[in-house]
Amino acid sequence: MQETRRFTVYVLIIFAIFTVALGLAGYFQIGLLSDDYIDINGAVHSTLKDKLTGNMPFTNSYHLRTTVYLSLQSSANLHNILGFAYDDFLLYRIQNLLLFLALAYIAGRIILYITNHLSLAVLISVSTIIFSNNINNICWTVARVDLLCGIFYLLAMYFAFKYVKEKNQTSFVCSILSFIFALLTKETALTIPLITGVFVFAIYGKEDLLKNKSLFAVQFSLIVIYIFYKLVILGNDAGEMLTMYQSSPFANAPGIIARAAIALSIPLDFLTLNLFLRERNHLLVVYLACLYGGLFYLISVMIRNEIYKYISYMAVSAAILILPNIYIGYIRTQMILIPFIILAILLFWAYDHQLKNSIHINKILLKIFFFAALCYWSFTSFENISDWSYSYTKSKEEVKSLVSSGEVVNRSIIIGSPGRYNQAFLFDNLTGAYSYWKNKDFVVTDTINDIVQTGALDRASLSAPLDCKETSPGEYEIAATGPGQYFYIEGYGNEKIKNGFKNREMSVDFKDFNILSKPTKLTLRLLDPAVKCYLCGDFKFTRIH
Repeated sequence: MQETRRFTVYVLIIFAIFTVALGLAGYFQIGLLSDDYIDINGAVHSTLKDKLTGNMPFTNSYHLRTTVYLSLQSSANLHNILGFAYDDFLLYRIQNLLLFLALAYIAGRIILYITNHLSLAVLISVSTIIFSNNINNICWTVARVDLLCGIFYLLAMYFAFKYVKEKNQTSFVCSILSFIFALLTKETALTIPLITGVFVFAIYGKEDLLKNKSLFAVQFSLIVIYIFYKLVILGNDAGEMLTMYQSSPFANAPGIIARAAIALSIPLDFLTLNLFLRERNHLLVVYLACLYGGLFYLISVMIRNEIYKYISYMAVSAAILILPNIYIGYIRTQMILIPFIILAILLFWAYDHQLKNSIHINKILLKIFFFAALCYWSFTSFENISDWSYSYTKSKEEVKSLVSSGEVVNRSIIIGSPGRYNQAFLFDNLTGAYSYWKNKDFVVTDTINDIVQTGALDRASLSAPLDCKETSPGEYEIAATGPGQYFYIEGYGNEKIKNGFKNREMSVDFKDFNILSKPTKLTLRLLDPAVKCYLCGDFKFTRIH
């Protein structure tokens, strides 16, 4: 109990310092971005039955995320009750931050419980909040889905450990309830029984795992009920679910595994990392040397002492955690929060267990490596927050320009609206953002086709104009002018985008791919003569058709 109190005091002091640093980086100036508007609109304009059945407006019907939409609805209602202005989103920032800190606190409590090692408990809480890729989940409000799922995920594990160790029936019930709430938050929760099983086997042994099989039996039974509910009661098409994101499940497994390994260890988005490696960025090179030097040292210690079980625990856990991403064929840095925390807990436990088994480890060397990593994470996190804040500032400039233009944009096409800046999102779903800023409320009155957007790797490119030439009636050649500017379509990888895009209103062919395999020029053909088409450059809109 004394150690728990000390841990709580230490992390609260660290959290206070962290909050001040966030404020200095511009965190509290960030408003709603990306599909925040659409998802909150769906949460506000739906019943509890809708949330329990996935029958939500503007959302994927295969996602059953009841707790997330209840949370977003509560946030919107509280925002109005407290009298915040329509363009003041401070409440959302505070709520996401509190959830993030709660997640980091629970991660520390788990390490404290299974190791009774105070310094390791504090370090894992610090690692959780400092790692730059995790920061994305507090800047983008709808990324609350990972924060909430992470909290329920860790609570399900924590109470499972307490039940195994103390045989406390209250812990059994709390673990099951946490698991249910996690399932109603994000599909990632399906991995909880497997991950908990690996941890129980590693920490307490095979005998305790078998003695407590009733806990896992209940969890797997709940998974069967969950799948039955989604497929039979809700009538979801299993075949369509299998190919929703790619042609076949597991089609891009090697690529997803490689991206997951990068996102788990390097606090940069994939494009920036690619660019930095090409430019031989000195800070990145030093960081990689420290990070992988420390990891390889730990692994070598395990191999020298023939303790292969730790490596196998990490490998199995990583495979289980990344399995949902492999299945859908899609991963980005914003989705790595839960795997990062779980694997960090396992790594810290393995380190503590080796110390207790009197295995010689050069702690000074590891401390140097870890301190260097924390410094780099702090630097990239500050930069990341600054990027999100800047993205929101420019997004407001864009949408205000669109609203004040007086143009009728309903069902219009907008080409080149900025949607990405490094890891930060902008208003890459203009339908929700435009309707909100126009009506000053979560009401969608205008539908906009902004599927062809631009991304940027530097601020000058983010604001760069687009070069447009009409080559024939209804046909245009459009080119990026910024050195770090490129075109993209959400969900289209480097190979798929080469095939272009076509619907009833337009067709788009991409060309002139840069060193990052991103297109910098396109040919636009308007297939409906009556459609209105706008070009977005320098956050201003010009009608070209």
